Parts: sequence; C-alpha cells; structure tokens
Amino acid sequence: MELLNFAQLGIVVLSLTLAVFHFRLREKHLFHLTFAIYCLSTSLFVTHKLTSGYINPYHHFIGVFSVFTASGYWLFARAFFRKNNPINRHHLILVGLQAVCLVLLHLSLFSTKMWQLNSGWLLALTTALREIIEILYPGMLILIFWEGYRVLQGTNVVQRKVATIYLSSFSYCVVSVMLVGEILPKELIAGSSQDWLSVFAFLLILLTTHGLIRFRQQQLNQEQINTMASDQEETELARQIQMLLVEEKRFLQSNLRVADIARELGVPEYRIRAVMLSQFDAKNFNHYVNKMRVEHAKVLLTELDKQDWPVLVVGIESGFASAAPFSRAFKEFTGCTPGQYRKQN
Repeated sequence: MELLNFAQLGIVVLSLTLAVFHFRLREKHLFHLTFAIYCLSTSLFVTHKLTSGYINPYHHFIGVFSVFTASGYWLFARAFFRKNNPINRHHLILVGLQAVCLVLLHLSLFSTKMWQLNSGWLLALTTALREIIEILYPGMLILIFWEGYRVLQGTNVVQRKVATIYLSSFSYCVVSVMLVGEILPKELIAGSSQDWLSVFAFLLILLTTHGLIRFRQQQLNQEQINTMASDQEETELARQIQMLLVEEKRFLQSNLRVADIARELGVPEYRIRAVMLSQFDAKNFNHYVNKMRVEHAKVLLTELDKQDWPVLVVGIESGFASAAPFSRAFKEFTGCTPGQYRKQN
C-alpha cells in the first residue's frame, strides 16, 4: 500500500472518529448532528476513492452512501451560524435532489463498467446526471461560503473571527481540490499530487471545524452558567425587595419610588424594574406597590374599630397621597370603590 493510501486511510479513521464523537455527545445541538453526517459522508467518499483501484466497479456502492459531503457541510454551516430555523424543508429538498443525482450517477457508472453497457439511453442519463451535478455542486459550494461570509457583516467580533477561520479553511479546500488543476502547469500536478492536496484539504477542514465546534460549545456552556448565575442574582434581589416592601412596610410610604429601593439595595433602577417583571409578575413597580396598598386598605375598611375612618384616611394610611389615586387603584384591583367595598363587607 502506497503512502498516499495510508494518508487516505488516516482521513477515513479521523472522519469516522469525529462522526462517532459528535453523534454520542450527551448534550448535542443540531450542528453536532449535521457535522457528524458530514464526517460520515467524508469517510465513505475517501473510502470510495481509496478502493477504486482494488474493487472497481464495486466501489461505486460505497460512493452511493457518500452523497452528503458538500451538502452535509452546507447544512452544518447553516446550523452553526444561524440561530432560528436554520434548516427548513426547501433546504432538505435541495440536498435530496443532489443526493439522488449522485446516487443515480454511481449506479449508472457501475452498470456501464460491470456489464459493459453502452446503450444510448444509459449514456444520455450519465451525461445528463454529470451536467446536473456540475451545476448543483458549485452552487452548493457558494452556499457554504455564503453562510460564513454573511457573519463577517455582523458586529460581534468573536463571531467574525470564527467566520474568518471557517472561510479560510473552506477556501483552501476548494482552491486546492478544484482549482489547482486549472492554475498550475500539468507537470506540477502529475501523478498523485492532487490526491495529496485533497488529503490535506480534508484534514484541515475536519480539524478546523471540530475546533470551531468545541469553541462554540464552550461559549454555550458559559452562557448557560451566566444565565444560571443571573437567575440566582435575580432571586436574591427579589427576596431583598420583598423584605423591604413587606417586612419593613415601605409600601406604606406615599412617595416611594423605584429610585428609593434601588438606592437602598445599591443596584441600578433597571434591575429593579426587570425583577418586578420576571419575579413578581407585575406590570411595573408602581403597579405591584399599589396592589399591596389596596390589600392593606381592604383590611382597614373591614376592621370594626376603623369603621368611622373616612375613605381618605384609609387611603393615606395605606400609602396613597390623596383620594383620587386611591379610588382609581382600588377599583382597578377590586372592581368597586372603597366605599362600596366597605358596604359589601
């Protein structure tokens, strides 16, 4: 076995290892699965090339299962760079169309070589399939490039660096495998030189993409940790707000504002407002405080020793500055005025 064959075998082993690794991850995302599919297809594609000199034409049966190399990497790129609905039905239809063409091409080539068939319809089918693939394949490469290029237009510095690494490795792969034959003199690419370039290209794109995925996973893990820490901080802040409002009865202060609570706890006002929405299920700070004041007023209105208190006094004792806001808030939460509530109870 030549050195090139050993190198190709190494790519097969590496791609299979990466496919198993990403398939078996306990916490995996869509980009893990699509990259695993790409790796599996790559291993079969290289195996198809590796065995062409040994089991021809049966190596085409291996090629039948290696039809998701370019399209699989495109699906990975979409899942990796897009957060919302990265893969839809029309994307799968395009991938399926290319896969069907490649499968039919391998089967037609197998039939031609195996049984020496030279019928006009089979030759026409093979030619048509080649032409369709020659249209679809460059288009797929453009789509792969576009997924990384569109991220370069964003404002996130880290994502731009990730996209730059992605585009660099992918561009090298395309240039070395597809364009080198058009650029370099024929004598320089004689023999197995182009096959070696393909090996290095696959090695680069496999390792680079795996590294980018590991980096993205670290980012996601850190975001999860930050979210958990933020949730704990919000819970603690909510407890402190509740203690001030309930235990120290700050809600009875008529001039109580968000700024007062924020100053007391040493946090920005926006955090108080955010906690009121997330932890207290309130429209805003004033809404929650008024609700507490109304509950306090309902107790005063029904106590026997306070039946002679005017409604205005009850409102002031409950934290309202005057009768008008007291009546509005009371009716909002109970559906009746303070006077009506007193008569009903």
